Amino acid sequence: MKLESWMSLASLGLAVMFVALMLSFYNFLIGPDGEGPQRVVEPGSLLLQITFISGAPCLVLAGFVFGMAKTFGTRAGGSMLLAAGIILIAGMQIGTTMLTRIDEQYIIGAMAYAPYFFMAAGAGVAAVGGYLLAISGRRPRYTNLDDLL
Repeated sequence: MKLESWMSLASLGLAVMFVALMLSFYNFLIGPDGEGPQRVVEPGSLLLQITFISGAPCLVLAGFVFGMAKTFGTRAGGSMLLAAGIILIAGMQIGTTMLTRIDEQYIIGAMAYAPYFFMAAGAGVAAVGGYLLAISGRRPRYTNLDDLL
């Protein structure tokens, strides 16, 4: 596989990790019996940690894949970025339904807006993946050395 395919695989893995971390974080804030966590927590700093460990690198790697393969595309990389975008959108949609069950005292700062931001970012990643998949057959094929000059 090429470098852009490996980077898109890493982006897919980070998207899965981000969705799993966010949903487990929201589940922790809901708590047992819907009463919230049983200990004192700082949800804003944990949201930043989750975002900067897996969410932002996922988007950055998707941008690098697009920058590397925007002229000729990549079938494997495009399909993995498309899957990463769909996972981000679906996971954050589930996260928005979980937000309504979290107690108001734990929804601090950007926590209410993070799922919507990553749904939009997931749509962008899916669009980039679809674009790379669509143009993947346009690579010029040279038969002899005279065509290159």
